[in-house]
Amino acid sequence: MIRIGIVDDHPVFRLGLTRLFDREPDLTVVWDVGTSTTLHERMTTEPADVVLMDLNLGPDEDALAATSALREKFDSVKVIVISASLDWEAVTAARAAGASGYLPKDLSVEDMVAAIRGLSTPDFGRRRFTDLLKIRPNAVGSVVPMLSALTRRENEVLYALRRGQTNKEIAAHFGVSITTVNKHVQQVLKKLHARTRAQAVAMVNADALGRPYRKAGQR
Repeated sequence: MIRIGIVDDHPVFRLGLTRLFDREPDLTVVWDVGTSTTLHERMTTEPADVVLMDLNLGPDEDALAATSALREKFDSVKVIVISASLDWEAVTAARAAGASGYLPKDLSVEDMVAAIRGLSTPDFGRRRFTDLLKIRPNAVGSVVPMLSALTRRENEVLYALRRGQTNKEIAAHFGVSITTVNKHVQQVLKKLHARTRAQAVAMVNADALGRPYRKAGQR
């Protein structure tokens, strides 16, 4: 049985994850908290094998510092940083803080469960980070170097695309014109060398899972 702890400031999200994980025969959520302040106390009284740590816990919280402190005191625990967006600078920082993985919140339940189970394999987290962060100019489908060229707003637009939002919905969310969003989308496609929105999303999702993405016609 893999014991899971959840640190996230959104109670509905915590509840949703708890219900999903409790359906799995080998996973159990031993606790969930909205702040990192009681993290060491909970780990002492109810140890967890894997802790899902929200990257953005609030203005007075530092999730990466909490991750580092947790790993220093409980060296056997595996920490997976979760975030609403795939920010490559944050991925690097999470790795440096001692996290074993970094997953976007919109990842499918199946993939998130697979990642948690995979942590029981020796060095799974470190291998995953190596695959995710390594600059592989000769590898087919590697998008890490291209993602680093995106601006913060382009990263936000890309995240919205991954969630299936239309340009109109994205424009409404950011309070900008559809023309502005169209320009951002075109810049994202250009920098990722993708022809369509669907292709860009497929490329990023594949790289986030450490899998090569091959365009049509590639072997």
